[in-house]
Parts: sequence; C-alpha cells; structure tokens
Amino acid sequence: MGRILGIDEAGRGPVIGPLVLAGVLVDEAQLAAIPQLGLKDSKRLSRPRRKLLAPKINSMARATRLLAIPPERLDGNLTQIELWGMAQIIRELLPTVVYLDAPIPARGIPRYVEALRSLLKDYELEIIAENKADAKYPIVMAASIIAKVHRDQAIEELKAKYGDFGWGYPSERKTLQFLRAWYTAHGSFPNCVRQRWRTLKRVIPQDLFREKR
Repeated sequence: MGRILGIDEAGRGPVIGPLVLAGVLVDEAQLAAIPQLGLKDSKRLSRPRRKLLAPKINSMARATRLLAIPPERLDGNLTQIELWGMAQIIRELLPTVVYLDAPIPARGIPRYVEALRSLLKDYELEIIAENKADAKYPIVMAASIIAKVHRDQAIEELKAKYGDFGWGYPSERKTLQFLRAWYTAHGSFPNCVRQRWRTLKRVIPQDLFREKR
C-alpha cells in the first residue's frame, strides 16, 4: 500500500517570525477520508477554523512532521531553504508519493523537482509539484493548515514577548509601526526579525539606518 505525503509551508512572505514546513502522511486508503474533514485552501479558512481542523488532521494522519526554521536561518535563498526542509521531512516519513505546493513559476517546476531529487540522493519516489497545490489536493491542504496553525502559535508567543506587531507581514500597518519604533529605540531589530531581508530597507526609512550606524 502506498504512503502519500503532502508538504506545504507557512511564513514565506513575512518579515517577522519563523518559516514553518509541515508534512502530513497518510496511507493510500486514507486519502478518500481527507475531504470529509471539510478542508479548503488554508488561506480561505479563518484562523479559528484552521485551529479546529488541525487536531482532526493529526488524528487521521499516519504521521505528521513540523520543521520551524527561525529568522536567523532565513538569510539565504528561500527556495533552497525550503527544498532542504522538504527533503528532511521526506527522509523522515519515507513516502512513496509526495505532493508539493511549488513556490516558483510553472516553467521552473521541473528543475525544482530535480533539485529536490538531488537532495534525496538515491531515495526513489513519485513527486507531484504544482502551483497552488494547496487549493487542489486535500493532502496538501492538510499540510498547509498544520503549518499555518503552528506558525500562528509561534507568532502569538512572540507577541506575548514583544507586543502586538500583527502577523509579521510587511504590508501590515502594525508590523511597520513595530519595526520602525523598535529600530528607533534600539538601533537594531529583535531576533524575531529577518534582519538581512531587503524588505526591511523598503519599510524602514533610510535616514534611520544612516543615523544608527
């Protein structure tokens, strides 16, 4: 019997907090039961609804894995970091088929898959990588929900420590206000911030950077 794995991430775009990868493994016979949970693309579900679904997914799955990558390890190429994380989850869960939400343009997916295979070395499996797989395949929806719930929990813990900065996206007013206020007060950013991202130079006035050097 085949072992089916869905992998997705949460937190690729924010400037605060971890990037979280999640894998949900089921036996092939369990695939038909996943849609009965009422899953959707996680972006179309409210945070309370995702939090309600997460334990149901965990109970149904043969296994789940979470990999939270902290901000200080997100200075490099995010795609390469994600590929490394996905390879680690695959090696731990040993699926026969994996479904992935590919974060790159469609024309680059074959090369993306080959890069993943190179990290897996001699481990053979079927890889199905597509754009917006989290809106098409329930097993990827499940992984996306698990990843987002875990990241939400991590963000809540950071807010308890640093104050309410929103959800860490550079488009959020609360996030921008937090970054600017913290940098003005301290001359640097806290460890929860992805400090080498170019995004920071877009959202923090350049005169502040110059003044604090």
